[in-house]
Amino acid sequence: MSKLSNCEVTIDDCRNHRCQNGATCMDGVNTYNCQCPPEWTGQFCTNDVDECSLLPNACQNGGTCRNTLNGYNCACVNGWSGPDCSENIDDCADEPCTTGSTCIDYVASFSCSCPPGKTGLLCHIDDACTSNPCKMGAHCYMNPINEGSFTCNCAPGYTGPRCEQVINECGSNPCQNHATLKLVHYSLSGYTGPRCEQVINECGSNSCQNHATCLDMIGDYSCFCMPGP
Repeated sequence: MSKLSNCEVTIDDCRNHRCQNGATCMDGVNTYNCQCPPEWTGQFCTNDVDECSLLPNACQNGGTCRNTLNGYNCACVNGWSGPDCSENIDDCADEPCTTGSTCIDYVASFSCSCPPGKTGLLCHIDDACTSNPCKMGAHCYMNPINEGSFTCNCAPGYTGPRCEQVINECGSNPCQNHATLKLVHYSLSGYTGPRCEQVINECGSNSCQNHATCLDMIGDYSCFCMPGP
């Protein structure tokens, strides 16, 4: 008896298979299956796989996944690159900072660390404050409007472009009773107080002796003695 008479030989159904897109035909009993590559699905591997749905984190750092035929790609946000947007673009690669400064790379930005005597976004401006132009302990800072210039923040009592001028506080004549003010208030004889408005009581020290009566005057006093025996 031949093997054919026992029907033990399986007919190869893959000879006329309909598997597409590089799929492998798997022969069965009176049927076949298509083993699809990862990018395809369906009975005959004719349906494109939506990798963006299967791989929700395929694109990193805010990138947008876009499904394509036989794959996908990532649209990266500013500052990132690479197939999955995981590579930070080096903003210092073109050496934007002035020679002698240090470029510090961030995401989609950079900053320049300036050497002494230089300032500005790219360290391209001479720092006008290096020569200490401000006087009397004033704070110097670069003018953000006019590059290369400086502004002095004066201490109390001083004014001028470099804080070299003393403010004349006597202009309003705040002192009373003919007192003279020279930046610091000086008392006129017989008066006291911030504005010389208070009369000094010279009798407070009991300068008179032997029970004499003290008469206070402006800047002075007199003693009226008791009659003798």
